[in-house]
Amino acid sequence: MLDHLSSGRLELGVGRGVSPIESKIFGLNAMDESRERYRQTLEMFFAACSSPIMKINGQDAELHVKPYQRPYPPLWFPSSNRESVEFTARHGYHTAFIGRHADCEPMFERYRELWEKHRGDPGRHNAHVAAPFLARTQHLVVADTDAEAEKLGLQAYETWAGHIHHLTRRIGRPDVHKTTPYDEDSAQRLITGAPRTALQKLQEMLRLTGANYLLCIFSFGDISPEDAMRSVDLFSSEILPKLRA
Repeated sequence: MLDHLSSGRLELGVGRGVSPIESKIFGLNAMDESRERYRQTLEMFFAACSSPIMKINGQDAELHVKPYQRPYPPLWFPSSNRESVEFTARHGYHTAFIGRHADCEPMFERYRELWEKHRGDPGRHNAHVAAPFLARTQHLVVADTDAEAEKLGLQAYETWAGHIHHLTRRIGRPDVHKTTPYDEDSAQRLITGAPRTALQKLQEMLRLTGANYLLCIFSFGDISPEDAMRSVDLFSSEILPKLRA
């Protein structure tokens, strides 16, 4: 329905999740079980997109609405797991890497090797996409001055990190990913600055990671809608044209 309402602008992210705590809520005793459940659900999605009728608990269900995009919207599979690279690359999924900058480039290089090797294989899930996006997710705050952007960014980042680690800290488990705003080992580093400063930092990040797609997070933590939209406006008017050039 959303694909039709947007006239084919929907892009769909699929994945099995990474939290053992949340998996248990849904009756899964181990993360390996979640992988099997995820694959089963994905196959049901493909069947629903390709057939007018599919079996649900032994009964026929008629499916009248198909995606606007055929055979279905472009698929994304974000991951921080090295073991997922072969699956995502072999099927040509768009992907977004969550992890240290230093780990990003070798994973993307491995992805490119595997994608080139399997790009002609039959039955690829994202075969309708000519070239995959290899994205870096990036928390970004742009303001009129460096000082203002940093103040907004650090406060919002602290709130966001507290939300991310809420469940693990509640039951006394170590954090899965290190989340400190400027640390080189951080899984999600923060970029703040006036347009010129933010541009330089973004260019350096893209150089270090080898990403060909920038997936910016403007609204996070407790940043106000007005400040988030100010970041978007400054990015689109003063940073994006220079990145494209």
